[in-house]
Amino acid sequence: MQQAFALRQIGLAVALAMPSLVYAHGSMEVPVSRVLNCYNEGPEAPKSAACQAAVAISGPQMLYDWSGVNQLPNGNHQAFVPDGQLCGGGKSNYAGLNLVRNDWVTTPIAPDANGNFEFIYNAPAQHQTAKWAFYFTKEGWNNSAPLKWSDLEQFCELGNIAGDANKRYHLTCKLPKKTGNHILYVTWQRSDSAEAFYSCSDVSFSATASNFKELGQVRASANLASDTVVTFRLFNAAGGDVESISQTMSWDSVTGNEMFTATNWPYYLAQKVNGTSSRIAIGVLNTSNGSIVPVQDAQANRVYSRDGSSAYTFAIDIKGGAVTPVPTTVPTVVPTTKPTVVPTVVPTTTPTTVPTTTPTVVPTTKPTTVPTVAPTVAPTIAPTATPTTAPGAGCNAAWSTTSTYNGGDKVSYNGRNYQAKWWTQGNIPSSNSGDGKPWQDLGACGTTSTSVPTVAPTVAPTVTPVPTTKPTTAPTSAPTAVPTTAPTAIPTAAPGTCAVAWAEGNTYAVGVKVSYNGINYQAQVAHTAYVGAGWNPAASTTLWKSLGAC
Repeated sequence: MQQAFALRQIGLAVALAMPSLVYAHGSMEVPVSRVLNCYNEGPEAPKSAACQAAVAISGPQMLYDWSGVNQLPNGNHQAFVPDGQLCGGGKSNYAGLNLVRNDWVTTPIAPDANGNFEFIYNAPAQHQTAKWAFYFTKEGWNNSAPLKWSDLEQFCELGNIAGDANKRYHLTCKLPKKTGNHILYVTWQRSDSAEAFYSCSDVSFSATASNFKELGQVRASANLASDTVVTFRLFNAAGGDVESISQTMSWDSVTGNEMFTATNWPYYLAQKVNGTSSRIAIGVLNTSNGSIVPVQDAQANRVYSRDGSSAYTFAIDIKGGAVTPVPTTVPTVVPTTKPTVVPTVVPTTTPTTVPTTTPTVVPTTKPTTVPTVAPTVAPTIAPTATPTTAPGAGCNAAWSTTSTYNGGDKVSYNGRNYQAKWWTQGNIPSSNSGDGKPWQDLGACGTTSTSVPTVAPTVAPTVTPVPTTKPTTAPTSAPTAVPTTAPTAIPTAAPGTCAVAWAEGNTYAVGVKVSYNGINYQAQVAHTAYVGAGWNPAASTTLWKSLGAC
């Protein structure tokens, strides 16, 4: 059986037949609005935590009706859209979009060389326009409170602009000087009616200008079958073929990774396109230097034109696997399972695997030796120390230096919960959270003990409640011991024939050789290994080429 599907621009998946979908009237597509992004993730089972929370409040119908966040204000927006309800357009059925959260999917944006940015508005039903008004949140706005009109400042106003053949409005504005994360708020007032539309897009400002222009996103809804051929196709404004680049998704010959998983295949497709196309780059815009870097994530990679043109459209053809876009596969699964599945998606992935590996080793082999190894010290420390090495009440599964995490994965570390922003491995959450870093601090959880990190032993608790305490303490005994020795010992060592050890923060030119975890690598792309980015040679095959063990 051979099946193919195409995702054109950021959301041509929305053109697929959907139950109860109202084709009117539009929402911001670049940078993607909250409602359109959640719809693209899948109305019945969205991928991100913020979209899951929005659906839990307003239900999936809100996302099927993504283009209808509207009122009849005839220009008097503040009279119809109250403070705290701006993202939902003052409508109760879109209330989930107003949630105050710091994990809404964020789009990196950068001005071009002239300081401009081309916004793209997806309008299934186009209308005559009286005014487009663009707002950003002010510097220092309170992102822990509901969005208010007083939090916004207008930076651009446009009149009636014709849409293109793909039912998109291309709206160019001068970007204001901003730093960090902000909310873009846009109002679209019709001239042929009192009707107006509203949208919120979460963005992160780049520190540098960029010639790259976003065309859309690459979204994976499911794993592919091994050896599936994925083809990226690029078209010009007239719909003519410009480029066609294919990648067979099997096994990575260097890392052994499964290329065909939902997390991996967009990444390997991006690598192939970036190394082949003269017009397109796929990845995530680095807001520090304006480069495009692919990430191992099912939702995060975006398609950019290298020459700043927005006239291109693209499609991704998948042949050989029984894969369909999220919107058409999810509706049959969801209505009844969604409420219970969403809250437990992240917690159940790690806790279920961790307890099964250690309980069989510790309780049965060490019951009589534990008391003698850690006599009287461990029993008194372990009960109070456990929360920092193993998750307590409200804590996610403990972070491990040897595990890889994708965007959205949640862990706990030293009594605090963290969420991964993108793919990461070996980056300690406490020192790698914040803007530009892979972890986001979600706050304290359970109880903590400052003495735990230095005492490797939560082995002792097995003396009393072996069945209940072991699964939570054992998992972290191995992972927490490794981080302190493996990451620091290997890079700094100079093992015989190994090249100079790779290190974060350094700038590497093409051809430079380094060693990492006992393997030599050679730089294929000139870059700076920004601290916290996780661009180590083993994880960044686009940047580094393996030369073998040393």
